[in-house]
Amino acid sequence: MKYRKAGQFFFAASLEGDRYMFDTFESRHIVKVLRKQTGDILFLTDGKGNIAKGKIILSSRNKAGVELVEKISEPEPTKKLHVYIAPTKSVDRFEWFLEKATELGVWEITPVLTRYTQRTKLNYERLEKIIVSAVKQSLRAYKPRLNRAVKLSELRFENKDFFAALCDGSLENTGKFAESTNAAILIGPEGGFSTDEKDFIKQNGLIPVKLNGARLRTETAGIAAVCLFNLKI
Repeated sequence: MKYRKAGQFFFAASLEGDRYMFDTFESRHIVKVLRKQTGDILFLTDGKGNIAKGKIILSSRNKAGVELVEKISEPEPTKKLHVYIAPTKSVDRFEWFLEKATELGVWEITPVLTRYTQRTKLNYERLEKIIVSAVKQSLRAYKPRLNRAVKLSELRFENKDFFAALCDGSLENTGKFAESTNAAILIGPEGGFSTDEKDFIKQNGLIPVKLNGARLRTETAGIAAVCLFNLKI
């Protein structure tokens, strides 16, 4: 199934069974905007590694459905990155990070609340829609997991190589970060980490990395981390 040349994915909550019916919003997009008709071929992903080729069997203004004529499962990526990042004051910048990080192949994202985090409330339903849209646009088989926000002091550093993006981090450690296959990186807020938080990071053994010679915005640092980690893919 040559789905990479399809140019467009549609998101499905589940690809079990031999048919899938789209919700009203997606149906209108398929029929009214894209002008797809009965018999046309669509490619669907469930964000869990499963991709299906579907043939439209129902095409009305408010309802579109496909018969799933072929399915494949993609293996999980060999490199997985979990980004712990402080939400930015401007929600637009945080949404931009989510979109681009998804396109670049981030595996998991957790918003982190620190002393200087200026945004503590997030619209998770909207953020999930942004991620799904980016999955479809970038033709990815896997949708990154978005977790609920946690306080920095509540983080548990287990089962991964843990790094922290710091202005005084080491470029040598950045190389270790890029070579890891199962890593997590902590990205601080626009005001930086407090002294106590820096002590917390050090006491928990997070490896300090330098992402760039300049001081980066929070969302830029997040994107730089995803790019560096997936550079060899």
